[in-house]
Amino acid sequence: MSALERAGTAEALDRYRRRAALWVKAGAGVLAAGVALGVLSVDSPGADWVPEVLPYPLAGGGFALLLGLGAQRFARRMRRVLGAGDWSAHAVVALPKGVVVLAGPEPGVLLPRQVVAVKERYARVEPGPDGVLWWCGDPRGGGVIAPPGGGELVWTRPVRTTGARRRAVALAELRGLAERPAIGLPLPAAASPALPYAALAEAARRQAVAAKPRRRPVAARLERQTVLARPWRPRRNRTEPDVRAVAWWRVRGLREISGLSWTAGTCAVSAALLGVTWLGGEDAGMLGVFGLFMAAGACVNVFRLLTSGVSAARLLARTAAAPVPVPKRYVVLADPYSGSPVLVVFAPHGGPGDPAEGALPLLRSSAPGEPAGEVELHGWLDLDPRGRPLVVARSGGRVLWPREPYLEAGTAEFAEVAQWLAPPQEEDVAAF
Repeated sequence: MSALERAGTAEALDRYRRRAALWVKAGAGVLAAGVALGVLSVDSPGADWVPEVLPYPLAGGGFALLLGLGAQRFARRMRRVLGAGDWSAHAVVALPKGVVVLAGPEPGVLLPRQVVAVKERYARVEPGPDGVLWWCGDPRGGGVIAPPGGGELVWTRPVRTTGARRRAVALAELRGLAERPAIGLPLPAAASPALPYAALAEAARRQAVAAKPRRRPVAARLERQTVLARPWRPRRNRTEPDVRAVAWWRVRGLREISGLSWTAGTCAVSAALLGVTWLGGEDAGMLGVFGLFMAAGACVNVFRLLTSGVSAARLLARTAAAPVPVPKRYVVLADPYSGSPVLVVFAPHGGPGDPAEGALPLLRSSAPGEPAGEVELHGWLDLDPRGRPLVVARSGGRVLWPREPYLEAGTAEFAEVAQWLAPPQEEDVAAF
């Protein structure tokens, strides 16, 4: 089986290709608009401002076009590599400047790799709390790394210079990477690994302890030299108005879900920039350009708020007020992509070997106070466009607002989540 035959990997590659095509179209459009503006402004009265503004669409459009063309090139390489081999899971240490060091198939073998992507994408492949990433490719050439599940693809190549390779390996050894046990090949995509309550509860407690801030002056320099995933942290109960008694826009979590807070912020900033431009006249010309860009973004945010954000917030407010709560046990683990909490629910009365019944991805601001405990689920009244039920959890007197619909055990979505939620097994054997 090749990596490309896995549903999550194929979808991730398709998303990567669509993003690359979008960058190409956007860059070409902006570049063409800049050229047209320059041509039309020649010998035009009142166009003295054009030379000041023209470099921005030309430079921005050219950069976006080159970025998109480069991403399309890497997409073709990824397709060849992922179609020729399968994923293997490896312990990883992430270092500054997009360098990751993989534990090889044999003890003591460390493989430093350089991420080939814009800096903003480095966080997409930071190892999660368990320090594991998936790999597919040739150790001596190009290859693809991804978080467990293969849902986000990034191209890598070997670190080129000998000195940089030695420094990367030395830092990884200081982190104990050479002594870490082998992880092994991922499970087949069609299989959903077992998620027993006891194993997940212990993994959740380890994550919660690792996420707490500590003062470690001796290791401070080493910590600054490495890039670690930042999972959710246990939070104190934050009081917010009862959604059953107030309008939805007064509830912090629903404002975040709807995008109301972000929309209001962009509108305020764009209005301030345009106001300063109007008061400053010609001396504030560039602020006016930025203000127009911000105003365009604010219009897009307002459109999204009115077309989808408000309806989503109202549906979740209705879901949170649904009667007849369903009691469950829960374990909360970190999403390796973003570090956001994922609530894994179990039967309310059972043993340590009980399998999970479902999963509910939460907002980062809605992390529960404890890594494991009891929860009440409300909902199942409405479905999202893909037919997944909307569910809201309550624990410790707080509403835990979801960022995605409820994933029931036995579905393809739950199986994909289970791939990276399952605790690693030390007895597995790693392989390339």
